[in-house]
Amino acid sequence: MKLLTVLFLFASYQALAGLTPVSFEKNGEIITEEAVRFSGGYGYNLDANHVLKLVTLDWPPYIDENLCNKGWLYQFAVSSLLEKGYGVQISFYPWARAVREAELGRADILFPEYFIEDDVISDNFLDKTRNDLLALSHAIPGGDLSFVALKGNQIPFNGDLKSVKDLPIGVVRSYKNTKELDVMIDNKEIDTIVANNEYQLIHLLLSNRVSLIVADLEVLKASVYKSELSISGKRQILESLVALEPKLEYKPLYFSVSKSTLHWQKVLQDLNDEIELMQQSGKFDEFIEGMKQQCYGLEKAA
Repeated sequence: MKLLTVLFLFASYQALAGLTPVSFEKNGEIITEEAVRFSGGYGYNLDANHVLKLVTLDWPPYIDENLCNKGWLYQFAVSSLLEKGYGVQISFYPWARAVREAELGRADILFPEYFIEDDVISDNFLDKTRNDLLALSHAIPGGDLSFVALKGNQIPFNGDLKSVKDLPIGVVRSYKNTKELDVMIDNKEIDTIVANNEYQLIHLLLSNRVSLIVADLEVLKASVYKSELSISGKRQILESLVALEPKLEYKPLYFSVSKSTLHWQKVLQDLNDEIELMQQSGKFDEFIEGMKQQCYGLEKAA
């Protein structure tokens, strides 16, 4: 899939349009699919024989309803499915609800997802694992999960989670972190305060309600960039955040396909085919950076 050149052609249009078009190349032809707004989301190619329901969240810089192109992952996901002939309905929810929609079979694809171990129990069925209900795609580029603190605070983290077990830590509701950390949280070995999203996490940290938060620093930065704060206010927050070393874990991203979906194995294979094409081309990083720069690159440079 030759996404790079095609999508960059539409940068200025996407920035101004109320609805986000998605473009892709098929059989040597550039095709642009316009979005249709419906209650709860956006639709593309809705006359297709097989229309897939996707659920996601606001998680910039990967995906966000308010980004000019809704993020590189939105563009990649929708383009990949349109190229395979599917129709797409995509809705933005808080993460816990998005997971529920997929686990209950009311949505076909949940994304972006972290890797899920086979022993992780479903959030909605205590007698089933997440992997009983959903199937993970091949990996796509993700980011580093870290403990993030306020710059200048002396945090005794040495790579061993036990070194910070007595400190209050902020986490996002229904997110999967590292396996070791999640076990400690479940066993109440670590005191946590739960937020609904990364922006709330930042405020837990700024208000000193927690000493650390668990996050991808790039997601925190993007959440600040898209906020309504002044440029100086954004800079003040960004300059106060520091990711502690060592990082907790590099976290690639995945699509989760509901096993309740009609012909779910084919849907999964079609997604995997598009992921493999982008990986083999070596253009994933270039594509991602270009899409990010479209929406808030100029603000970063201001």
